[in-house]
Amino acid sequence: MADFRSFEAFCGEIGLDLEPFQRRIARAVLGPQQECLILLPRGNGKSTLTAALGLFHLVTVEHAAVYCAAASREQASIVFSAAREFSFLLGDEHVIPRHLELRWCPDPEQPKFPTGVLKVLAADAPKLHGLTPSLAIVDELQAARDPDVYLALRTAVLKRSGSRLITISTAGQGAESPLGILRARALALPKVTHRGALTDARGPTLRMLEWSVPDALDPSAREAKRANPASWLSLAALADQRQAVPDGAWRRYHCNQWTAAEGYWLPAGAWQACVGTPQLTDGEEIWVGVDIGGEISSTAVVWTNRAGHVDCWIGHGDEAVLAARDLIGDLAERYVIRELAFDPWRASQLAQELQERGIRVSSFPQTDARMIPASQRLYQEIVERELVLPPHPELARHAMDAIARHSRRGWRLDSPHARRAVNIDGVIALAMARERAAAPAAGGLEFIGVI
Repeated sequence: MADFRSFEAFCGEIGLDLEPFQRRIARAVLGPQQECLILLPRGNGKSTLTAALGLFHLVTVEHAAVYCAAASREQASIVFSAAREFSFLLGDEHVIPRHLELRWCPDPEQPKFPTGVLKVLAADAPKLHGLTPSLAIVDELQAARDPDVYLALRTAVLKRSGSRLITISTAGQGAESPLGILRARALALPKVTHRGALTDARGPTLRMLEWSVPDALDPSAREAKRANPASWLSLAALADQRQAVPDGAWRRYHCNQWTAAEGYWLPAGAWQACVGTPQLTDGEEIWVGVDIGGEISSTAVVWTNRAGHVDCWIGHGDEAVLAARDLIGDLAERYVIRELAFDPWRASQLAQELQERGIRVSSFPQTDARMIPASQRLYQEIVERELVLPPHPELARHAMDAIARHSRRGWRLDSPHARRAVNIDGVIALAMARERAAAPAAGGLEFIGVI
């Protein structure tokens, strides 16, 4: 690859004003090591800078073969999309865009005969072994479930003299993950320096730059700013994120700290800060969430008023559903049940009986579409101390045992074990009740009915 000054001039042509940390990354990528690992929190422009480096490689290296891969084709397309936009700004007629591909054509009139290419690859490791890249880019290795894609490209760069491999990612989970193993290899290199939030590891063939909040420090927004070198990420924006996302997600995605597993969903002490003496008045409107268990799981009934005062009951075993039915009957006599939300997986029969008694019931399936907004609402209400929770040890334990499970659509409350039952029914019922209590005012509420 060409030197840094040439790349800096190229960035001027595509309108990319490099910040100091981006200059450091570019120098590392263009340095003597064949492989470069860049670890940065989300939002610092990793993909954008890598796209510029990929396009620069395409237009400066003879017979360039630049391949972008990730855990999914959609993720890999992020780098490509940025490279395509830069190609339009570059205005070089020799760079011709195609579907998920940029071509370098000596004769622009003959786009079918390129001598260089930048393209997105499917996350299908067996199909990657036949490639001979001059530059391979692996985006968000933390999302990879196995090392196959990385290994296919890592072994492919040996086929061509001078070829390079760039891996960009946020922090991952677990030392045994593909990214964890690569990072451990970097930290074992002969020269490793730590300066504030930056770790710089150098060896004969591998270079790593990692910006993160050291584990020994409090992961505050101020410390996170040191690990987020981009000027466009302000302290105020990070402080807002600190309040908006679960602690595990904050540490991993914004502090770039490694976690052993998907973590606890609340900041330390947030639940306890909401525990008090709930005040629910006879005759007032309440919203009820019901999560029915079985022989192993618990059955939880949680009720709340509009003001955020909460009470609950948790039972166990097959007989608990009968006790829950009787309890709900008692609640209906004492309060006005505005709505009862239930998980239809086990509670359909109970819901039918309650509906026949004149209680308004609604199905609340435990799908991402329903649980993601409910989980995030409950998180916000607890962090901002908008709830008064009962001093109920088992409900608190259910909250402590729940984790934040992340997906492309967001995060949701979930059990930490797919095969072993961990009781979190109380906090699930609470999320359901609070989501329905926060729905539009009573006059505009649409009855959902039993499914």
